[in-house]
Amino acid sequence: MKSLVIAPRFPWPSHTGDRLRASIWIDALRGSGDVALVAPRGTIRPDVPVRFFAARSSVRRAIRGAIALLRERLPLQCLLAAPYDFPRAVAVARREMGPFDVTIVLLSRMHPWVRESLEGRTILDAIDSLRRSAGERRKAASPLFRWLWKIEERRMARLENEVARTYGEVIVVSDEETAEFGDAVAVTIGVPARPLENEAREYDFGFWGRLPYFANADAAAWLLDEIWPAIRALHPSATMIIGGADASRALRDDARRGGVTIVSPVGDMAAFARNIRVALMPLRYGSGQSTKVLEAAEAGCAIVASPTALRGLSALATHARIESSTFGFARAAVDLLTDADVRVRMTARLRDAIATHYDRSMAIGRLSAIAAAEAG
Repeated sequence: MKSLVIAPRFPWPSHTGDRLRASIWIDALRGSGDVALVAPRGTIRPDVPVRFFAARSSVRRAIRGAIALLRERLPLQCLLAAPYDFPRAVAVARREMGPFDVTIVLLSRMHPWVRESLEGRTILDAIDSLRRSAGERRKAASPLFRWLWKIEERRMARLENEVARTYGEVIVVSDEETAEFGDAVAVTIGVPARPLENEAREYDFGFWGRLPYFANADAAAWLLDEIWPAIRALHPSATMIIGGADASRALRDDARRGGVTIVSPVGDMAAFARNIRVALMPLRYGSGQSTKVLEAAEAGCAIVASPTALRGLSALATHARIESSTFGFARAAVDLLTDADVRVRMTARLRDAIATHYDRSMAIGRLSAIAAAEAG
């Protein structure tokens, strides 16, 4: 089987959901035949068994994309991929490797730029619904920009309806979003389940994620401005760490004033999370699944999370502490920190849920089977 993966961004480093999902697809396909990757420029490691074909960017492509966006009333998010010549890169891949049995496209917003390049059986891995994501951004936006996100939400709904009719299979990460595409299949991103060492943990509390992302930025602000002072009022000696890519100067300053350690970027997220006793996940916006919650559960952290943070993660939600208010977060966090027996029982149940429902190897196996079925 020859497989083609078309990704909006180079998969490594995998610090965003679409990058991570692209790398998981490559792992899923590596044992089934030749794999080609079409994505913007990057450097493939020698141990990754994939032929890479770079989609080059140009001002001309960007201008043509902007014109197409206006003419077809496409979502503004589609402009992110508009400057890259994906069709040319696909043509080169086809010329060098021959026809492909299955084509996997990452993210709905890619469809306008690659729909003429689809070949063989087709899979769209939407990851999550960008219509839902636009709706979340609308809720988080100031009144001045809500109208813009409302338009974006309508346009993305129209695009997602189109892709649902076009592709042989549509995949999302959460059961909650399958209906957005009519008949999508849910396959979690998952997390690699590894042995847990019984080493001392340096920090009482922690939060992490790609920090400029609007949902993470809002969560970090709520955590630093309100939840953390409430925790310190209940437990003055508590310690906290925040980690993730691209921390702003303002966030670094706020963390320093609050006595909070910040690490940006984080080199090894699994090791980072294993140094935290209680993960705090005060997310108020978002769609799909929160990978950071999966990472926290796998790392043996107790978890205090908002309902939004646990979206699409029902097997974890059963065991985590779910809170929606500032004081509720602070009280639950301190309770878990000071009651080691309760914390140990929670972390054991969370890790069991990871092994049973969210182990990365299970996701790789399901994606491999879907690709093989589509090719067959």
